Amino acid sequence: MEKRTKIIIISIIVAAVGTFGYIQYLSVSQLHVSIIQSKVVDRTNQGTLYNLQLQFNNPSLLFLNVGKTNFVVSANGEDLGSGVLQPSLIPAMGKTVAQTPFLADTAVLDKYNNTNNVPNLKLTGTSQYNIFFTTVSIPFTYYPTQDEARAFIEGT
Repeated sequence: MEKRTKIIIISIIVAAVGTFGYIQYLSVSQLHVSIIQSKVVDRTNQGTLYNLQLQFNNPSLLFLNVGKTNFVVSANGEDLGSGVLQPSLIPAMGKTVAQTPFLADTAVLDKYNNTNNVPNLKLTGTSQYNIFFTTVSIPFTYYPTQDEARAFIEGT
């Protein structure tokens, strides 16, 4: 094979891998996160401990090795608390459920508990993905519905 032909073949392979990687990065950045369960484990004046389950939907064609994920839950712009999810693997075009303890500020919860005033909840965070030879940090935001927000506040 000529040297010129080898260079063309290598260039095509590098371009194809780069394009595939970029498309997968775009897919990963569209990762959907949702709260599927929040159950109160313990409630004190210092805080309310939840058993929180988050679901991650992977729209990409790659298995995603998700590293540590930090997240914050807020109600009407006021932080309820933060949490950390342990690393997990999300199948290609699939979903996974991660479970973690979450300590919420009881004083903030009490503003909305047993009232008809359902707060606007917001879940924000950053997931770190190990893809091939690099780590990519992808921020996410999830706004639960009013029913999901009520269930979260009540811990049911």
